[in-house]
Amino acid sequence: MHSSDILIIGGGPAAMVAAGTARQYYPEKSVTVLKKTEDSLVPCGIPYIFGPLLDSPEDDMIPCGDMAKKMGTELLHEEAIAIDTASKIVTGKSGEIYRYDKLIIATGSVPKVPENIANHDAEGVFFVPKDPDYIRKMHEKVKGMKTVAIVGTGFIGIEIANELRDAGKEVALIGSRLLKHSFDPEVSEYMEKLIDAKGIVHYQGRRTSAIVTDASGRAVGLRFDNGEEIACDGVILATGYRPNTELARRSGLSMRQGDTIYVDEYMRTTAPDVFAVGDCAEKRHFITKRTIPVMLASTATAEARIAVANLYAIRLVKSFSGTIAIFSTVVGDTCFGSAGITEEDAKKQRIDVATAVVKVPDKHPAKLPGSHEQAVKLIASRATGQLIGAQVVGGIDIGEMINMLGVIIENRMTVYDLLGLQVATHPLLTSAPTTYPIIVAAQNLAARTLSAKE
Repeated sequence: MHSSDILIIGGGPAAMVAAGTARQYYPEKSVTVLKKTEDSLVPCGIPYIFGPLLDSPEDDMIPCGDMAKKMGTELLHEEAIAIDTASKIVTGKSGEIYRYDKLIIATGSVPKVPENIANHDAEGVFFVPKDPDYIRKMHEKVKGMKTVAIVGTGFIGIEIANELRDAGKEVALIGSRLLKHSFDPEVSEYMEKLIDAKGIVHYQGRRTSAIVTDASGRAVGLRFDNGEEIACDGVILATGYRPNTELARRSGLSMRQGDTIYVDEYMRTTAPDVFAVGDCAEKRHFITKRTIPVMLASTATAEARIAVANLYAIRLVKSFSGTIAIFSTVVGDTCFGSAGITEEDAKKQRIDVATAVVKVPDKHPAKLPGSHEQAVKLIASRATGQLIGAQVVGGIDIGEMINMLGVIIENRMTVYDLLGLQVATHPLLTSAPTTYPIIVAAQNLAARTLSAKE
């Protein structure tokens, strides 16, 4: 029997951050990670394996063994198949028994299988799991294809479509409005123009009913629910992910909406000394407090740090108060970022909001080389001025700008607070201090609100 003070099941970002944080906070404790596969991929880097940016899946690998050695944690290649929370033991597929004092479940997520699409398991049809061996085989087969159809218009679908197109392939993208859960329609429409200019054909509003196969059972096309068919050499089903929670369910842990593991704000499950973090754990929206299916490494690692800090006692009084659903992506040389709630969703939730959009160059003067138009949209509570959502479009610098807006949202700052925001500006790095878009957008909202109060 193997014994460990802190046992972690999983090998993704949440698991590895939990392990590293545990060594920092509790250096006297033993930490063991049970990881199903030997290698790991950078999850957000998977789309770039299929384009010109990375040569092979090996370029996206995480050296988990080396990381574990540096952290001073024990990493075992083992698949957990059962948890006995009463006896505080985990059974591995090898038959080994692992005893723990504290257990952290970080089993992540797996691709959703669209059972409503006929022949979804045909030869030449692929999903996008975080499985190194699967991705290696998929990469090799897709490399020889000329025309690829991608079902799904979320981040993974759009990013893979862009990379395959950059690699010279003909690409069809099938699904609803682009990134509709993260951006308002005007941003999606702008993104639509960019992918259209790249030559990606978006069959918007089509629903795939079947994979068309040849006599050998290999995918050669798609059929939509209106009877229309398109030809292709292969299909990638980027139809989302579901929490990997079978182990937790079998172990008797309380489950919630979306088949996630119930956790409180300190990431504690209903079983004593058992925590859950990452994609497998329940998510509540920071603004609406409703359960949402957000699966992000940034959210997962934040949860891991909160859980570990409070393993043995409530050491951090600040609890994890929900995900702000913060995203970023790139289409061509244009970057997109989103945090908090969209205006569209706020209205559906009957939240009375005010919005402002500011467009300025991201350098000053605008004629400097590499200057890119930058657009910032702020969404605030009309009654209080609290910022509850933001969307940014522009050059590469918007990645950090949306992170700053995320901090602003999470700290419940108002547009009035932003009027005194002090930022470092430089002609080559930012928009002008006189027109810094976050501040100008906040001023526009504040002026509108203050005028209304007079």
